Amino acid sequence: MYKGDDNFYLFFYNMKLGWIKKFNLKIIAVGLVVFNSFDYAFDYVLYPFIIYKYGPLYGGIAMGLLAAGICLGLMYIYDFLEKDWLGIETVKELVENFFKEEEAIAKKSWRKHGKNMMKWLFHKNKIGQFIFLSLHFDPLITTIYMRPGYHLYNGLSKRDWKIFWSSVVVSNAWWTGVAFVAVSSVEELISRFF
Repeated sequence: MYKGDDNFYLFFYNMKLGWIKKFNLKIIAVGLVVFNSFDYAFDYVLYPFIIYKYGPLYGGIAMGLLAAGICLGLMYIYDFLEKDWLGIETVKELVENFFKEEEAIAKKSWRKHGKNMMKWLFHKNKIGQFIFLSLHFDPLITTIYMRPGYHLYNGLSKRDWKIFWSSVVVSNAWWTGVAFVAVSSVEELISRFF
């Protein structure tokens, strides 16, 4: 054993790494691999194909309904299993705890104002969170992240249903536009060269 190994061990021992224990890495790894595999196949294969075949209006409506059905099914499975196989509940808990700890640390007024602004931007700004999550993820992840509390797995409240359907509309309108531009660009390139 090298002399430097003791310092290395002490460095990690003294760090606050208790949050790592909250992650069940096996469940999250399998969950994310399976979820992302289906998500990429849906987003990058099926979605552009349907938009190509049926156009942005009918194809977008069809894919929005299909996405809503798939997300609702996965949400029920997520709540039924009561396992955080996407890691969302743990991330919500980490964010909540981070801002609680940071409030205690911020003593000086200039730091406190900066921390308050960061807290508003990343924690309290629900509209910003909704738009970011809806555009970058799907309604499943948006709704689960925006549900109050963490590790509750208690189904959908009235508020959660509003978030879910709003996210279905926003995310599918965005993705329909992206898929339509991509399909149109590929069609244009093919028509120019062939």
